[in-house]
Amino acid sequence: MSASPPAYRLPAWLSVALALITALLLAGWIWRHETEPAARVLALAVTGALAGLFALAGRRPLFAAAAAASVTAAIYAVAILKRAAEGMIFHAWDFIRFLSWSDLSGSLSQFPGPWLACAAGAAAIIGALVLIARFERAVTGRGWAAAFAALCIAIAAARAPGLPERGHTQYFWDGLYISGFYRSFGETAEAARRGGLFETGGARGPALAAAPKCRAPGAPHILLIHEESVTPPSVFPGLAYDHALDPFFLSQDGALRHLRVETYGGASWLTQFSVLAGVSARAFGSMSNFVQPFMSGRLRETVPQVLADCGYRNMMFTAWPKQFMGVARFYESIGITEIFDQKAQGNIDENPRDRFFFANLLRQIGAHTAASRQPLFAYVETMSAHWPYNMKYEPWAEVPGGAPGADPEVHEYLRRLALVKMDDDWLRAELARRFPGEAFLLVRYGDHHPLATRTLIGLPQDIEAQDIHLPEDSPGFTTFYAVNGVGYAPPAPPAADMTDAAYLGAILLDAARLPLPASWRERLDMMSACGGRYWSCADHDRILGFQRRLSDAGLMRTR
Repeated sequence: MSASPPAYRLPAWLSVALALITALLLAGWIWRHETEPAARVLALAVTGALAGLFALAGRRPLFAAAAAASVTAAIYAVAILKRAAEGMIFHAWDFIRFLSWSDLSGSLSQFPGPWLACAAGAAAIIGALVLIARFERAVTGRGWAAAFAALCIAIAAARAPGLPERGHTQYFWDGLYISGFYRSFGETAEAARRGGLFETGGARGPALAAAPKCRAPGAPHILLIHEESVTPPSVFPGLAYDHALDPFFLSQDGALRHLRVETYGGASWLTQFSVLAGVSARAFGSMSNFVQPFMSGRLRETVPQVLADCGYRNMMFTAWPKQFMGVARFYESIGITEIFDQKAQGNIDENPRDRFFFANLLRQIGAHTAASRQPLFAYVETMSAHWPYNMKYEPWAEVPGGAPGADPEVHEYLRRLALVKMDDDWLRAELARRFPGEAFLLVRYGDHHPLATRTLIGLPQDIEAQDIHLPEDSPGFTTFYAVNGVGYAPPAPPAADMTDAAYLGAILLDAARLPLPASWRERLDMMSACGGRYWSCADHDRILGFQRRLSDAGLMRTR
């Protein structure tokens, strides 16, 4: 038996008035919370299209406005909850990701609170909409609703291609939650077309054999040092600087080796992913900005995992809180079991000196070597060279900067490089002094250029990093890597002047003289065959085929 109509129903005029008020409040809220003009237009157009479609389906103006407002509020709330839990806002790929029971159950067990909040919110929204539909009397003409929806869809479709490229920091900053979610459908469609998060293809090569049991007696301790915002000044031939900096960039054999990275002025996580996973972030297309959160739990045989299989104890020192951008979730999933974050290290400064992290590292090395003969792998992020460059870092430090007349930010950056070199020299001296019987392999690399170099590559002074788009071979993507030893003589790295970041993990494992799994031997072969290039290798099918083999072997899950 059908339910009887309610004794009271909203007058038509009141439904229309409440619908208009709801629409105006919703439009005003979107205008305030979306911080870019183009994003505002997209968010308003899609929200209007939703309202029109709800009106077309239900023929109720207040219901349509309330449903569109509910969808908007739900996206915003889920984005906040997801950012707090995983370090990333709501993305359309989440719908595909959670089709996997292992991913869904893992998220449910790890973040039960946010999931319960989402369920409770959904129940409340559905209940409210049912009541509105039951009590509303006004009827909307389907022709008007269809025309309004079509107009809004046309505006959204015309606006979307003109949106600027998503800034590499956009996925975790406040704001742009609504437009960011809507534009993520295009990124998700692109990923679906290529068959998953990263691109595969080419001919199917032989299966990658399972890694043999690793036996590495006498293996050195490995220190992988992420030199934040560091590039050699010699990248710019016309730049006058103190050449006492140059030895900092050299490997044990006295040679300078350049590293090609894939980001400028920020987005360190792209270089970190390429180095530790051994796959270019560019393989993920427009999804590259989300590579760490989306690939958490989907990787095997990363650099830390290979080292753990060889008996290494893995740890990381980072300047950020564990929850920032889901740092702990990603790094723990790839085999780094101990993370000393901002709180654990007692870091109260925004940009502590590199020596601060090195002192914490030395304490952990001392405690470890006193209790164990197990080899140690430590991944250390530094901060001295990090922006902003419009302030004098440690103004009491008397160190050289740029030549007279140098750009003020370039001058300040060169000052900081002098401090970086001083602290690196101190670390090496302390390792030799405190641990004379231990062998250490030191691999250092620059993750990206500082924003201070933008004028040196011909860009305006006021442009922001996320608005900079450079050709692949721009000097703005050139940093360095160096392989050195303390109490250990590493083999000379490859002689190539330029090597892509995706190969640095293979160079590190080879420099430690560890038995390499087939996937990492293949990377060394590709590096040689491709002249140090990964994504831009002339034999691109070989790169795609290698990624297909990684996927087939379960070493990188694409969905």
